[in-house]
Amino acid sequence: MSDLRVGIYNRWLATLGGGEKYSLSIAEHLSQRHQVEVLSPAATSKALAAERLNLDLSRVAFTQLKECTPEEMASLTADYDLFINSSFMDFFPCLARASANAVYFPARIDLGVSLRRSLKLAARRFFRMPAFRTGVIRASGPAADFRWLTGQRVSIDLPPDPDGYTFSFSVILKVKKTSRLIAILNGQEMLLTESLSADRFTTFSIAIPGGSMHAPHRLVLQAGAQELPGDQPIMEITSVAMSLPRYRMYQRLFTGSLQRLGRMLHYHPLPPAVILKYLDTYSAIWAISAFSQRWIQRYWRRNSAVLYPPIRNEDFRVGEKQPQILSVGRFFAGQHNKKHLEMVNAFKSMVDNGLSGWELHLAGGTTPGEEHEAHLRNIQLATQGYPVHLRLDIPFAELLQLYADSAIYWHASGYGEDERREPVRFEHFGITTVEAMAAGCVPVVIGKGAQPEIVVHGSNGFLWQTMEELQGFTTRLIQDPMLRKHISRAARQASQRYDRQHFDTRLDELLAQIGFPG
Repeated sequence: MSDLRVGIYNRWLATLGGGEKYSLSIAEHLSQRHQVEVLSPAATSKALAAERLNLDLSRVAFTQLKECTPEEMASLTADYDLFINSSFMDFFPCLARASANAVYFPARIDLGVSLRRSLKLAARRFFRMPAFRTGVIRASGPAADFRWLTGQRVSIDLPPDPDGYTFSFSVILKVKKTSRLIAILNGQEMLLTESLSADRFTTFSIAIPGGSMHAPHRLVLQAGAQELPGDQPIMEITSVAMSLPRYRMYQRLFTGSLQRLGRMLHYHPLPPAVILKYLDTYSAIWAISAFSQRWIQRYWRRNSAVLYPPIRNEDFRVGEKQPQILSVGRFFAGQHNKKHLEMVNAFKSMVDNGLSGWELHLAGGTTPGEEHEAHLRNIQLATQGYPVHLRLDIPFAELLQLYADSAIYWHASGYGEDERREPVRFEHFGITTVEAMAAGCVPVVIGKGAQPEIVVHGSNGFLWQTMEELQGFTTRLIQDPMLRKHISRAARQASQRYDRQHFDTRLDELLAQIGFPG
């Protein structure tokens, strides 16, 4: 074990999703030779992470951080010989000797410096507006009723004032349970309520102290103690108000015909120049696919190297294939959903047109929240009377058996979306496609996003663009068992490109390029 220290940061660690497995796979490899510390603001069980993600984390330390400003995070990174920012949409400078920013998909930023942006920033400063910094998933609405949909925790910068003032807001949970709400103001924690409602908005007021006119106040709002998915709405915040004369002026001005302009002032992401300045402090940028790499170049005009996520091929086996089609993906609503309903309807159409003896299995985790639960109910209703089975929140061993038994694998993420305008809605890599191939399933997947990097059409699977093509390629495979068997072998062989050995070798190559021993 060397004396070199490695820090890996992931804000969403507790969700233990695909991005978190990617982060911890890097940690597992580096821990064989170095001291590795995984950092996150979320409390996360190392034992649970190791069990659920099937990783050896015995030599990895987990450390929970307080909410930090970008400047505080930069100072923290200086303690490490290697620092990797592996957190989705988190931007901060890095002062480590060697460093990398691992990117699942890049944030879209406007690289042009416009008069419109300058005027907007000047208006925000004049009206003393709060800035929602991290944790916002979506924001919308007219200025008088602007709403922020956030994850479990959201950080807000509040303007300083020598006399102090009151900051108030209304919040409702987006999940069907009550939960405590904690506020952390400038590092000092206070309990706002033990039972935040999921049925009605609750209003809170926080006294903001007077003092220096230079540094903003940092307020963090956190719902509950149980960790929930970081990319799904947990809270909705609205009716933001401050007892500052200029902010009251904003509220009076931007109503009626000026609502649209007032709404625009609420959006306050990090300026493009700041994001790029932060990115340039890293030794390298790593992309999880060539698809993400292309959009990094287009959005950020920065070069990056591809480090594909790994799978453990030894976990997957080819079973006695049954007449069943499988698709794996979390059940949630929104335009980035896995298109379960569309696949159900495509399969039902095949059954109505004479397909018999085949089943469709949809496996995946469920997502809390009324919107997502309603979406799942719609899928369940659509399956009635057809051989379609929903396998919800099943353990990994049961999923492995499904992979082993299934003959064909479907993937439809991004169907009906515009890849040029909204590339973020497509699969950034496609780990479940590779897992299915490792188990000998023949992939019939949408030919968009990163899927064409994995599947070679007609060789180790099929790529489709329309539902008619999805049905046609599937029918061809069903009717030709020899073709299915031939492509199954090719798919299994192709999956080895993404095994753990290839991942470890590639990671060592990339570390050598930035001057760090792997």
